[in-house]
Amino acid sequence: MEKLKGIFTKKKKKSSKQGGSEVDFGVPVMEVSETTETGEVGEIEPIYVKSMDLNSVVDVQRATNELQNGNVAIINISPLLDEDPEELKRAIDQLRGTTESMGGDVGRLSESKVIATPKFVRIQFKESPTP
Repeated sequence: MEKLKGIFTKKKKKSSKQGGSEVDFGVPVMEVSETTETGEVGEIEPIYVKSMDLNSVVDVQRATNELQNGNVAIINISPLLDEDPEELKRAIDQLRGTTESMGGDVGRLSESKVIATPKFVRIQFKESPTP
């Protein structure tokens, strides 16, 4: 996660009186919250990108619910990776199966992040080099 933060942050040194370093975000970090607002008739429903942790297989249902609502889920798998790699494999298999049955995509963003998208959002995977 620190590596990801390093991509989006610029560090500036403070004066020696204040000590430490100051972080200036080039891209603001947004807090994720659920909304219950309804739009006007005919208004296009926004698509949210939601961040969540995968602590057990039960959390796959939360991600699936977001996909059914048309949102994108970015899932932190590190809690389960550290605790139980076998359960992580089961959870990822369940997420992949459910997402693909709904017409969506699942991809890996990093060692600790996975993205799941609904059917109308496609992930363009890197092409593997041909020998």
